[in-house]
Amino acid sequence: MARNNTRKSPAAAPASKGRAARAGGRPSSAPSAPDLRVQLPYFAARIAALIVVLAVLLGLDVSPVLALLSALVITGVLTYPVGRMQRRAAERAAGRPAGRRGTSVAGRDVSER
Repeated sequence: MARNNTRKSPAAAPASKGRAARAGGRPSSAPSAPDLRVQLPYFAARIAALIVVLAVLLGLDVSPVLALLSALVITGVLTYPVGRMQRRAAERAAGRPAGRRGTSVAGRDVSER
Protein backbone atom coordinates (compact mmCIF):
# COMPACT_ATOMS: atom_id res chain seq x y z
CA MET A 1 0.00 0.00 0.00
CA ALA A 2 1.62 3.28 -1.13
CA ARG A 3 1.13 6.47 0.80
CA ASN A 4 0.75 9.83 -0.87
CA ASN A 5 2.91 12.36 0.94
CA THR A 6 1.72 15.87 0.15
CA ARG A 7 3.85 17.43 2.85
CA LYS A 8 7.06 19.06 1.64
CA SER A 9 10.38 18.22 3.16
CA PRO A 10 12.17 20.93 5.19
CA ALA A 11 14.90 21.09 2.54
CA ALA A 12 12.37 22.09 -0.11
CA ALA A 13 10.91 24.94 1.95
CA PRO A 14 13.77 27.48 1.51
CA ALA A 15 13.83 26.90 -2.23
CA SER A 16 10.14 27.60 -2.56
CA LYS A 17 10.48 30.74 -0.42
CA GLY A 18 13.36 31.89 -2.63
CA ARG A 19 11.27 31.41 -5.75
CA ALA A 20 8.40 33.32 -4.19
CA ALA A 21 10.71 36.19 -3.24
CA ARG A 22 12.13 36.32 -6.76
CA ALA A 23 8.67 36.23 -8.28
CA GLY A 24 7.80 39.39 -6.35
CA GLY A 25 9.38 41.48 -9.09
CA ARG A 26 12.24 42.81 -7.02
CA PRO A 27 15.11 43.87 -9.29
CA SER A 28 18.31 41.90 -9.13
CA SER A 29 21.22 43.65 -7.41
CA ALA A 30 23.87 41.64 -9.28
CA PRO A 31 26.52 43.89 -10.86
CA SER A 32 26.57 44.00 -14.64
CA ALA A 33 29.54 42.50 -16.43
CA PRO A 34 31.99 45.07 -17.80
CA ASP A 35 32.60 45.38 -21.53
CA LEU A 36 36.00 43.77 -21.98
CA ARG A 37 36.67 45.69 -25.19
CA VAL A 38 37.01 48.83 -23.07
CA GLN A 39 39.85 47.23 -21.12
CA LEU A 40 41.70 45.84 -24.14
CA PRO A 41 43.99 48.86 -24.84
CA TYR A 42 45.12 48.98 -21.20
CA PHE A 43 45.75 45.24 -21.12
CA ALA A 44 47.70 45.42 -24.38
CA ALA A 45 49.84 48.27 -23.05
CA ARG A 46 50.66 46.35 -19.88
CA ILE A 47 51.53 43.17 -21.80
CA ALA A 48 53.71 45.17 -24.22
CA ALA A 49 55.55 46.72 -21.27
CA LEU A 50 56.08 43.25 -19.78
CA ILE A 51 57.53 41.96 -23.06
CA VAL A 52 59.86 44.96 -23.42
CA VAL A 53 61.16 44.69 -19.84
CA LEU A 54 61.57 40.93 -20.21
CA ALA A 55 63.50 41.38 -23.47
CA VAL A 56 65.80 43.95 -21.86
CA LEU A 57 66.49 41.67 -18.90
CA LEU A 58 67.13 38.67 -21.13
CA GLY A 59 69.40 40.87 -23.28
CA LEU A 60 71.39 41.65 -20.14
CA ASP A 61 71.97 37.89 -19.77
CA VAL A 62 69.83 37.45 -16.63
CA SER A 63 68.60 33.89 -16.03
CA PRO A 64 65.16 33.37 -17.61
CA VAL A 65 63.31 32.58 -14.38
CA LEU A 66 64.81 35.56 -12.56
CA ALA A 67 64.19 37.75 -15.60
CA LEU A 68 60.52 36.74 -15.73
CA LEU A 69 59.96 37.33 -12.02
CA SER A 70 61.81 40.64 -12.14
CA ALA A 71 59.92 41.73 -15.26
CA LEU A 72 56.59 41.00 -13.56
CA VAL A 73 57.53 43.12 -10.54
CA ILE A 74 59.05 45.96 -12.57
CA THR A 75 56.14 46.06 -15.00
CA GLY A 76 53.63 45.97 -12.15
CA VAL A 77 55.26 49.01 -10.56
CA LEU A 78 55.69 50.92 -13.82
CA THR A 79 52.17 50.28 -15.12
CA TYR A 80 50.30 50.77 -11.85
CA PRO A 81 48.80 54.08 -13.10
CA VAL A 82 47.65 52.29 -16.27
CA GLY A 83 45.93 49.69 -14.10
CA ARG A 84 44.09 52.42 -12.21
CA MET A 85 42.93 53.94 -15.49
CA GLN A 86 41.83 50.47 -16.61
CA ARG A 87 39.75 50.00 -13.47
CA ARG A 88 38.10 53.41 -13.90
CA ALA A 89 37.31 52.69 -17.55
CA ALA A 90 35.73 49.36 -16.57
CA GLU A 91 33.64 51.06 -13.88
CA ARG A 92 32.45 53.68 -16.35
CA ALA A 93 31.59 51.00 -18.93
CA ALA A 94 29.60 49.05 -16.34
CA GLY A 95 27.72 52.17 -15.27
CA ARG A 96 29.09 52.21 -11.74
CA PRO A 97 30.46 55.38 -10.20
CA ALA A 98 34.24 55.58 -10.27
CA GLY A 99 36.23 55.76 -7.06
CA ARG A 100 35.88 54.15 -3.68
CA ARG A 101 34.50 57.01 -1.63
CA GLY A 102 31.39 55.87 0.20
CA THR A 103 31.52 52.25 -0.95
CA SER A 104 32.73 49.09 0.68
CA VAL A 105 34.69 46.30 -0.95
CA ALA A 106 31.49 44.54 -2.00
CA GLY A 107 30.27 47.69 -3.72
CA ARG A 108 27.46 48.45 -1.30
CA ASP A 109 26.91 52.01 -0.17
CA VAL A 110 28.23 52.44 3.37
CA SER A 111 27.45 56.14 3.68
CA GLU A 112 23.94 55.29 4.94
CA ARG A 113 25.23 53.56 8.09
